[in-house]
Formats: sequence, structure tokens, C-alpha cells
Amino acid sequence: MFLKSIVTATAALLLTGCGLTTLTGSTYESFEGKFIEHETNKDNEALATTSVAPETKETDVKDPNIASIRAASDKDLMRNPYAHKYLNKILNRIVDAWDQELETPVYLSITTDRSYTASASNDTVMVSLGVLADAESEDEIAFIIAHELSHILLEHNETNEYFAKQKALVSKAANVAMVTASFQDVNTTKTANGIKVNMVTSEETAGQVGDIYRAGLTINRLSRDVISSSMSRSHEDEADLMAIDLISRAGYSPAAYQVVMQRMASSQTFNKAQLAAKKQEMQSFVSLASEANKKISGLNTESLIYMAANEASTRLLQSFAERHNSPEEREIDLAHYVKREYRKERKKPLDVKSLNKNLKSGRSNAITKNYWYASEAFRAIDAGQLDKAEQLAKKAVSGQTKHHPYPRLAFYTVRLKQGQKTKALANLNLIKHWDYASIQTFNMAAQAYRSVGNPKKAKAVLDKGSESVGVVMPFYPEYIRTYNAQKNSKLANQSFEACKQVSEENIIEQCHEAAGIQRTEEDRSGASGVLGFFDSMTDLVEL
Repeated sequence: MFLKSIVTATAALLLTGCGLTTLTGSTYESFEGKFIEHETNKDNEALATTSVAPETKETDVKDPNIASIRAASDKDLMRNPYAHKYLNKILNRIVDAWDQELETPVYLSITTDRSYTASASNDTVMVSLGVLADAESEDEIAFIIAHELSHILLEHNETNEYFAKQKALVSKAANVAMVTASFQDVNTTKTANGIKVNMVTSEETAGQVGDIYRAGLTINRLSRDVISSSMSRSHEDEADLMAIDLISRAGYSPAAYQVVMQRMASSQTFNKAQLAAKKQEMQSFVSLASEANKKISGLNTESLIYMAANEASTRLLQSFAERHNSPEEREIDLAHYVKREYRKERKKPLDVKSLNKNLKSGRSNAITKNYWYASEAFRAIDAGQLDKAEQLAKKAVSGQTKHHPYPRLAFYTVRLKQGQKTKALANLNLIKHWDYASIQTFNMAAQAYRSVGNPKKAKAVLDKGSESVGVVMPFYPEYIRTYNAQKNSKLANQSFEACKQVSEENIIEQCHEAAGIQRTEEDRSGASGVLGFFDSMTDLVEL
């Protein structure tokens, strides 16, 4: 009965969604003149009014350390010093156009997302690999950077909603490690009586990843690509308008917004279609498993916990993204604003030459291409095309990227799928720039080293992960397993006790499993690990 209730709950998660709409007019219609001047005047008036107490920023009191988490900690980053130098030059040019002193420095990172997207933390602008690959002018990239910078300048991230999203991202990244640690190798086959999950040893089928888990990982990747930002519609509108003002002041063409919105719309449509297809695969599994008198053999509840937790956090994150206008609607609003405020400037030609010189040629382009090869290798793996994936992975680790985490992770995964465990680990040993790795990559590498009897190396990776990401929380379960492998029960118990204090139910469940300690009903916040986690996630915001 318990298993059936989990499956039913999971099926409901897969079939439902939450779309929020904002019934307001366009932001540009609510004021006259340029938005940046309107906003500056508003701030000056607020400072001059001594009778009104300064606004107190919302903070997340549950997890005060969440603010210290590295931007895009759930994503592997691209290490491309040439592209970083060029993008930072654009960023600084836009910051100068703000013409006000920044309270804290603003940083820039490049994520390995292949989709055309960007985002911002409270101090970092994040631009995707997809943007670098698709952009055709410096003005285009300037608008994207200016939009994300505007979220920072306008302090849109100083809210509980932003911190809720950061917690969701970290929890979601931690879910990836859940099944990996429970299962060595998994594969599923449909039978007359339902679904059989075959549990086998690594030696027999080294590197073979189960159908359920593989689908879950793909959903994780695609759902991150679909999510654009956690901002409300009004905040997105404000950032769009501010971006137009900033790039115009900086000497760029305000008409750059058009191609940005068009590319975003195309990218979102493509990713949503892929995500829907993958969810259908998982939904088919859930439907089969929930049929009356059907049995699932060889499967413990952890894989179902993984599916439910994965889907719950996906729903939460997508609910943020669905709050603002579509790219098509934003393009229409910006067209009216640019026509009203920048009739002359909008005719300025886009700067293609600078982009081609600094980003589309030389060493910068070579590194970006290698990361794209790594991304293509992962897609080939998803499609079961291992020969193609191997060719792409070899290209990815050539030249300047031979020691980078993301390309090496691609080659590691190929070798693991091919059953060549020794060669797979050799790729991890060649990684030098761990600061660019994600939570998932750190956990995966630690598990790999622990599985071959090298817990000392596993701990070193976890320590580096905690330092790089800025928080220990998503690594507690693997720390417990690693300390137990070292027969250090004292440190294992310390990690377990610390883990019990975090608010993320899925991570607490993993820690209990890692320690081999069953949770009592009093300890649980819900009826089960699945439902308890889902409750903890949906309590963060009103869906």
C-alpha cells in the first residue's frame, strides 16, 4: 500500500503544473520618460524623506548561510579566461553607464547550459554557453548582461523568494546523488507482470545506468534549461527597461532586444518540447507501476523518492519562471518603449566585428567549441550513441580544456558507459580546475573514488566541493559514507548530527540512509520521505 501511494503521488506530480499570471498593465505605461531616470529620482526622493523608516530587506531566517552559496552551484561552469575578459569588459562598460557607485563588486560566470539563457544571483551575472554560441553582436550580449545586472542594481534578489529558489536548486542538485549512492548499476525491463528492475554488480555491467535514473537526470538538465529566473513579472519588466537604458547610455544599440527575445522564445520552445517528451517516458513508468495487481520487483523505494523529489523541485522552480511575460510579450512592450524613448538610437547598427574578434575566433572560440563538444557528447549519451559520444568527448578534452571539469566529466561518463571503469577514473584524475564543478559533479566524483576503495581521495573532493560551493549541506550524505569507508565513526556521526539540523527533507532522508539509521515517525515532517520532501519544498512559496 505504501509503495502504491508513492507511485500515485508521483504520477500526480508528473501530471499537474502550476501557472501563475499577473493581471497588470505593462510597466513602461506607468511612467513618462526613461525608466533609469524615473528609478533614480524615486531613490533620491526616498533618501530625502526622513519621516519614513528605511525599508527592511527580507531575509531567509531558516538557512542564513544560503546566501554564501556560489552562484550557479548546481551547474558546471566554463573556464574560458579569454571570453571572461571580453565579457567583463562589456560588464564594466555597462556599470560605468549606471553612473553610481556599487555597494559591492559584481562578478560574471559562464555556465555550461547549452540553451540561450542567463540569470543573476545577488552579486553575479551568469551567461550560458548557449548565449556565447548563438550571439551575433556585442550589443546582443550587452543587453543580456545589462538585464541581469539590472536585477542586481535594483536589488530584486533581496527577497525570501530568491533565497527559496537557491534552496530549491541546491536540494535539486543533491537529488542527483540519491540513487547513485543506493544503486551500483540498474536496468529495467518491462514484463507481463509489470516492470522488473535488475540489480547487478559493477563488475558485471560496469557503468550501466538504469532507465529510470537516466530519465531523471535528463529531466534535471532540461528543467534547469527551461528556467530563466526567479523574478516576478514586474521585476522582469523593470530589468528589461533598465537594460535598454543602460546599453543606450553605454553606446550600444537599444534595438538589440529584438534578437535576444526571439532567440529566447525559440530556445524555450525547443527545451520545453524535449522536457515534455522525457516526462512522458517517466510518466509511462509510473502508470505501469500503479496498475492494480502489478508488482515492481528488485526496486527499493529510493528510486521513487528520487523521482518524486526531482519532479517536486522542478515544479517549484518552474513556477517561478512562469510568473513573467513570455519573450514574445516582452518584445512587444520593449518595442513600444524604444520607439517612445530611443527613436534615433534604435537605428544604430549592431557591433558584429568586436564579437567576432573577441569571442568567435582564436583561443576563446577554441575553448568554447570544446565545451560545446562536451555538451554534444552528453546528448549523444542520452541517445545511446556511444561511438559518437566518444568522438565528441575526445575533442572536448583536447588542447586547453584537457584539465577542465566539464569536458572531463563528459569523457568520464562515456568511459563508464563503455564499461571501462579504470579509464573513466583516469579522466577524474586529470581534473585540475575543480572550482568550476557543480554540486552534482563533486558528489559523483567522490562516489567514484569511494567505490574503488579510495575514500581519502573522495574526502578531498568533498572538501574542495564544500569550499568551492560555499556550503556543506548537499555533501553531508556522501561525507557520511566516506567517513564510514574510512572506518571513522566519530566523524561520520558528527556529519550525521549536523545533517539532521538542515531544513531540506530529502537531504535528511539521504543522511539517514547513508548512516544506515531508520528515521522515526516523530522525526519525519510528513508521512514518508517522498511526501515529507514534497511538503518541505512546496512550503517555501505559495504555488
